[in-house]
Amino acid sequence: MNVSVPSDKSTWRVSPFLLLAVAVIACLSVLLINGGPLYYYDTGSYIRQGNVALNTFLPTINEGGDAAGGIRADQDSTATGSRSLIYGIVMAIFFRASALTAISFFHLASVLLAVWLLARAANKSLEESRNTTLLTAVPLLIAAITSLPFYIAYMMPDIFAPVLLIVIAILTAFGRSMQVWELLLLTALAVFSVISHPSHLAIAGLMVPFVILAALSVKTPGRWRAVMLVLMILAIAVVERKAFQIAVETRTDKEVVYTPHITARLIVDGPGMDYLDEVCPNEDVPTCALHEALSWSDDPYRLTVSHIIFERSPRLGSFRLMTAEDRKNVALAQRDFAKAVFLSRPIATTLALAENGYRQILRDSIWMTIPTEQALDNARHLARLDDDEQNLIQGGLLSKDRGWIEAVDILHGTVYAASFVTIVVLLLIPRSVSRDIKLFALFILIGIAVNALVCGGVSQPADRYGARVMWLLPFTAAFLLVVRWSAAPRVVTERDL
Repeated sequence: MNVSVPSDKSTWRVSPFLLLAVAVIACLSVLLINGGPLYYYDTGSYIRQGNVALNTFLPTINEGGDAAGGIRADQDSTATGSRSLIYGIVMAIFFRASALTAISFFHLASVLLAVWLLARAANKSLEESRNTTLLTAVPLLIAAITSLPFYIAYMMPDIFAPVLLIVIAILTAFGRSMQVWELLLLTALAVFSVISHPSHLAIAGLMVPFVILAALSVKTPGRWRAVMLVLMILAIAVVERKAFQIAVETRTDKEVVYTPHITARLIVDGPGMDYLDEVCPNEDVPTCALHEALSWSDDPYRLTVSHIIFERSPRLGSFRLMTAEDRKNVALAQRDFAKAVFLSRPIATTLALAENGYRQILRDSIWMTIPTEQALDNARHLARLDDDEQNLIQGGLLSKDRGWIEAVDILHGTVYAASFVTIVVLLLIPRSVSRDIKLFALFILIGIAVNALVCGGVSQPADRYGARVMWLLPFTAAFLLVVRWSAAPRVVTERDL
């Protein structure tokens, strides 16, 4: 006689999915509490750039905002390459549909896809089975305690920096054993992440040597797969940048330039200013025009990256007060300027870069994701909103009283510190988790450091750049702990096929 034995199979199936639902709600918590997305002043620039692109092949929309600043930008002979056209088009599409909130769901879907592919790949690499949904839900739920929900709701491409780091870590640790369709999904996600912001291209480029070292450390078949895929991702991103440049120059007769963040950074750090003091005036050095503009005021606060690049007041401004031709020449010369400064002062430049990276790694507040009224006004202005469209960009509940930010930052900082210690301990304990899992965690730590080096060294240390990736610390710590303690007897299921 057969005796039926009670099974917890249905409970095992339901519980992880309920946990995943809770994790999704937690990731959307900031969007829900705020009553809408979080905006940065530059959100308007993405909307504007996307609308201009859409106007070339869709019915033109009426644009307001006839302020002088906007007209000057259009009448200039240059077009900025410092923002992603692709992300701008995505944002403009949702903007035209009066559905900017949907971008948060797009952000969330990208994160979920990356984490789900991670869970699948990690699960197949283990000797004992873990529940894939559990591996997806728990790390996201823990990460949602920190900065992740703020960047899900943030109307900027910052969320794709941590997505990119997750993808590169997956390819490096598990890529050699993944199926073709999984690799294609990861590659597509990485390509979009890289082209969503120029800093992401630099991050991916600096990760390549580490991916190569990881390949050299093993002798298994397929070890060069990650290297080839990351190089392919970089090549596609470079082609996209070149195609953007050709399209702009062909259709608008403008020259694509990049905001001279590197030039400003080197000047503020000291080596760049010392170099200019030594060689200027010199007509053969275009950056000497900026050196002259910096002498128009003796206010010490003019020597910050943001003031040099964006300020227009006589007291603090410099770059924006120059002629359009001089601005273009300074922007086009920033690569040559950086090379000249480094060759003349290699030690000072290297030390400044390292110091900026260190300062960046310590900055992780979410305050920059919470818009001020001035930031909202700038976003509306840059987006060229008509009077009846002003309500499309609103601050929401969280921006009404910013007193809560300090307590949240303390909580986040505590979680980050505990998570970092947990990761390091588990990496150092022999056989705490498998080698591949450790390699994934190690690459997340490397990625966070590379993000700090790029953003702190090229732009300026800012909380926005740190907080966007710091949620990867609790995410990774939780992922390691779930892998370590949630083992079950391994059986082949549909998720392994």
